[in-house]
Amino acid sequence: MAQHHHDHHHHGAEKSLGQQNKEHFDQVAADVFAIPWIVELSNQITADLQQNVEWIGIKRPAAEGDSRTIKMLDYACGNGLASRTLAPFVDSIRGMDISPGMVEQYNKKAQEEGFSPEQRHAIACDLLRPDATLSPELDSQEFHGFDIIAMCMALHHVEDHRLMIQKLSERLAEGGVLAIVDWVAPSESGCPLAEKAQEMANHTIARLGFEESDVKEAYEKAGLEGWGWKWASKRCKMPEEIGGEQQLFIARGEKPITQ
Repeated sequence: MAQHHHDHHHHGAEKSLGQQNKEHFDQVAADVFAIPWIVELSNQITADLQQNVEWIGIKRPAAEGDSRTIKMLDYACGNGLASRTLAPFVDSIRGMDISPGMVEQYNKKAQEEGFSPEQRHAIACDLLRPDATLSPELDSQEFHGFDIIAMCMALHHVEDHRLMIQKLSERLAEGGVLAIVDWVAPSESGCPLAEKAQEMANHTIARLGFEESDVKEAYEKAGLEGWGWKWASKRCKMPEEIGGEQQLFIARGEKPITQ
């Protein structure tokens, strides 16, 4: 999720960025989504994703009687923003998050909303460090062959965005779509550089946004086609101390069908 402030600082350069993110988001898991500007940001992401479902390419079975189900992965799922947003367009959802605390929030919320684990549940894992993942399900068919993979507001926390996009694309079904929502780099958006965001987010941020070419190149390297990139409908109002207004993007690409 997006950068935010809390008072526990540790600098520990010996810790990987992934480990620092895990600890940070475990600490804030229960209350981060109640912060007013994060509520507003979440509402904007919901609106923009739902307005762009067709453009992203989430395809419902067209033929009457087609029983094919639409399977979604919400990566870096947090408490399930992308899952709740895209739920009307899919049949089953799996979540993954580096933070066990976030996974707990996700599964609790899914249960409260009346979903069975078959319909919606998450596991704790880091696709960049699968050796450190304690979830045996990661290798199962249940966590492969997705029609849509969404990653919202997390790519800027990842050390190697190219490898991340590669790992996600490997879990797509043929014809499946990878959709990413994140910040546009200030160099392209013209928004102020959020210099304090890095410090205030407890040193969990790898970069302060992406230029289109950064993401496009990674999608193409991962073998995805049908590149699309668009800015969100309006800028997000962030707290001044972490940069003021910022611009979101939505990126999409699909795994080619080989037969």
